[in-house]
Amino acid sequence: MILETLLLFAAATIGMTHIIVDSTLSAPMRDWIASKERLSLISKLVECYQCCGFWVGIFMGAIVFTTFNPLVLFACGCASSFLSVWGAGHIAYLEAVSMIDLGDIDDDEAEDEAEDEAEDEADE
Repeated sequence: MILETLLLFAAATIGMTHIIVDSTLSAPMRDWIASKERLSLISKLVECYQCCGFWVGIFMGAIVFTTFNPLVLFACGCASSFLSVWGAGHIAYLEAVSMIDLGDIDDDEAEDEAEDEAEDEADE
């Protein structure tokens, strides 16, 4: 039960932070906040994985662990801040690796198509 709760907390905080900081879904909200001078501090919070992850961790800690103990919520915020930065790094790595691999696949497909066309011309 404890392991499932910790995994839920980790996945929820990484996912929610990524949605807030980097997704196209929340881009209009981030742009609106950035356009308001009075909200410059909040604008910095929604653009930074570590800052946003801290507050998401406090929010998710209250939901997942159903506690309002300030020390537990602070620990959840710190853990989420670390997890969010770690998750962002790994997401960026996976995106970079998939882009490289997709390029290799496209080159192989182009070569296969060229060979098929050459065989078709030879048969005619």
